[in-house]
Amino acid sequence: MEVKPPPLKLPKASLAQQCEGIGWSLTDLPAQKHDKRSWSIDGGTAGLPEEVVGRMYASNGAHVSFCEGGSVLLLMKAAALETLAKRNTFSDRSDAIARYLEAQLTILAEYTAEIVETVRSITPDALARNVVELADSTTLCSFFPRVKPEFMLKLYEQMGNEMLADLLQAFSVAPYDYRAGWPDLILLTNGTMKFVEVKTSDKLLDTQMRFAKGIGKPMGFDCGVVRLKATKATI
Repeated sequence: MEVKPPPLKLPKASLAQQCEGIGWSLTDLPAQKHDKRSWSIDGGTAGLPEEVVGRMYASNGAHVSFCEGGSVLLLMKAAALETLAKRNTFSDRSDAIARYLEAQLTILAEYTAEIVETVRSITPDALARNVVELADSTTLCSFFPRVKPEFMLKLYEQMGNEMLADLLQAFSVAPYDYRAGWPDLILLTNGTMKFVEVKTSDKLLDTQMRFAKGIGKPMGFDCGVVRLKATKATI
């Protein structure tokens, strides 16, 4: 009996298979495609895929952040700021504000437990002051132009100290790996939080799969993909 050798390359998983494998929902949404990066929904204003999907959720009452996890990263920094500043290599609070969180967690790895405990114990008033301080940083505004302090405070209300501290603990395991791969949108609706990745034809990236397995699933986050499906133009 002839035995055929296995294929040199196994077929790659489809987006649906990826989502099933990591427990994410997949929703197909009819939309109008104007060019490679310009779409619209129900004849609305055209824009980038994540923008038009975000506007759709916002029109239904959700608070939306369009920044691929930027709101979460800055919220963690705001909550940890007192220890980040105290342990800063240059004893410079402004450096602690401006420097990327993943860099600080790597440099200050020996103080991870202290940093996490700072997040766990921060008061809402102190957190709010730190959020304002971060929002006043022109450096951070240039790095994260879509992050809004109002959304960060709503996100804190939703997550609370314990979840935020647990998230920082998970992030600190591999901060440079987990800085990328966050879904496009964060949605806050009626006391719930959801992360949404917007796709058109491509699949989840390696960084997104890593986020799903290392952050999303362990934290119990509700995550999903909205895939825009081009509809035929009508005459």
